[in-house]
Amino acid sequence: MKFVLYCRKSTESDDRQVLSLDSQEKELLSLAERLGIEIVKIFRESKSAKEPGRPVFNEMLKFVSSGKAEAILCWKIDRLTRNPVDGGQIQWLLQNDKIKRIQTFEKNFLPNDNVLLMSIEQGMASQYIRDLSSNIKRGNRAKLEKGDWPNRAPFGYKNDKGNIKIIIDSVNSKYVVRAFELYATGSYGFKDIAQILCNEGLQTKTGKKYFGGSVYRLINNSFYCGLMQRDEKLYIGNHAPLVSKELFDTAQNVLHNKNRPRVKTHFFPLRGFLSCESCGCSLTACLKKGHHYYYCTNSKGVCTEHKTYMREKDLYPIVSTLFQKLDIDEKLIDILYDSAKEKLDLDEVYLKGVLATLQERLDALVVKESRLVDTFLDRQVSKEIYDSKILEIQNDKVLVTKQINDLKEKHAQEISTLEPTKNVFLRASRSSKQFLLADDNEKREMVENIVWNLSFKDQNMLQYKFKSPYSALANVPKNADILTLRRR
Repeated sequence: MKFVLYCRKSTESDDRQVLSLDSQEKELLSLAERLGIEIVKIFRESKSAKEPGRPVFNEMLKFVSSGKAEAILCWKIDRLTRNPVDGGQIQWLLQNDKIKRIQTFEKNFLPNDNVLLMSIEQGMASQYIRDLSSNIKRGNRAKLEKGDWPNRAPFGYKNDKGNIKIIIDSVNSKYVVRAFELYATGSYGFKDIAQILCNEGLQTKTGKKYFGGSVYRLINNSFYCGLMQRDEKLYIGNHAPLVSKELFDTAQNVLHNKNRPRVKTHFFPLRGFLSCESCGCSLTACLKKGHHYYYCTNSKGVCTEHKTYMREKDLYPIVSTLFQKLDIDEKLIDILYDSAKEKLDLDEVYLKGVLATLQERLDALVVKESRLVDTFLDRQVSKEIYDSKILEIQNDKVLVTKQINDLKEKHAQEISTLEPTKNVFLRASRSSKQFLLADDNEKREMVENIVWNLSFKDQNMLQYKFKSPYSALANVPKNADILTLRRR
């Protein structure tokens, strides 16, 4: 009697399989040899049997139906079928004598005496699939009610498998916050935000850019404000939120009122960056009689200044004056740059000497290690002394190697940041004059990159904060010495 050998595993990871395909095949070939079974063809498949339509399984049935084989060898019946459709095909071929025997590792099924038993086993396998799905859903609901997320962590978070919890991804979480802040202004669409994040270094694991659809799913995910949603039901999560509920709701208002921000007839460079000191609401802008005006939205309905309008042209000098706090003489910047470069050159000479000394020490440890091994092989020292000394040498090698790598990395970082640091000084020093001469898009970009939390009352700026690294420059005393400026 000619047999076909059928091996199957589901599409889950290998660590969740009872036996891999190779293990099944090896065990079944060994069984065939013991029973004197002739194997004419081997079929291997990595696909779940929950649903009908397995291509290799169907190919095997055609092979048997054509008379090229008369029996099937498999690990268990549930490897062969776990759904009524495939099970019915097997039973039909048994009843029509196309399949004369099904041999598993533990049992033997024949057309006459074991069909009922095989039907029961097939039914049990099918019921197991349904019960498994139900149990998984019930277990997931229990996890959600406890505040735990039962699936893979969303972008911006990571799965801490050791502690079985969701933790913040320090690398990607900042892009999530950035996306919400940009979208909440109402000035950017999903494609715009995707491009901005790409320019700021965001990439997928394969090195590709994120697209607008990914940003849409991110903005629409309440997980980032601490709420988990499953089957339209919300659960409070134990994970740390990346954005506040207020920021999330603001983004949702933009999202639900318009799937993407409408094309604006008029562009207001400072809209989205200004707030009212009296009530805390944002300032919006409008066009009246050929002039741009900014005024409080009075969203809370309690503001006494929402009818006070500020002309855009009056706002620009105020912001420009703010940038004057960053002004540093460019001749002084050149002196600072030359001084820092000279120090780096001196540091490099010193570093070469230190690295040479450390490398000599490392080479000496390698030689010492080699001699100790030779001495031990010649049985001139005991095993206890050898183990103690070799551990000491290896630890010293690790420490010296780390010292070398740390010194090289620190020096390389200092060199790589010298030019960008000078450019920050120059950009800050020129920002006041450039702001007044810049076009609307450049004005908006400067404000977005340099300052935040601009708060107005009685048409005067009361509060503001500089972003890093400009905050450090703003705090430098104008009469500071060279050493203080270099530290900044």
